[in-house]
Amino acid sequence: MNTKEKVKKTFLIALGFGLATYLIVSGSAILNQEPNTSSEVHANTMK
Repeated sequence: MNTKEKVKKTFLIALGFGLATYLIVSGSAILNQEPNTSSEVHANTMK
């Protein structure tokens, strides 16, 4: 395995870890959202 392939492999592994971290963080942010936020906004506009 030459140097170019090693760099490519390392880059793809780092990219994979970064994507996985982003998905975990954004998923936990979605799960920690306040429930019924959209229905409260809709109820306020209907008054």
